[in-house]
Amino acid sequence: DADEVVLFEKATFLVISHSTQNEHYDKLRFEKISNIIKQFKLSCTKAQSSFQSMEVLNSNFTAFIDTFTSNTYVMVIMTDKSIQSAATRLNIAAARKHFEKFIVV
Repeated sequence: DADEVVLFEKATFLVISHSTQNEHYDKLRFEKISNIIKQFKLSCTKAQSSFQSMEVLNSNFTAFIDTFTSNTYVMVIMTDKSIQSAATRLNIAAARKHFEKFIVV
């Protein structure tokens, strides 16, 4: 079970939607996350690399940011240390297949 799931627009990294199981007191956290990721993507571009996904792990949580659809990124926050990172990545990939069906070409 994810503690939080956030859907970002791909080009601007602005929040499209989110769901959380815990209340957060920092009202600007999405703006902060967006700015951090935009700066990281810019650094990748300058290094002639492309950003697709990242995993951030510390003693309190694991955050996964991954390409979700052709127009979005998803961020999944997990605090349950018993859930393996590979399981979360597989679940993101499985959900990606279902959401891609909604994209109108």
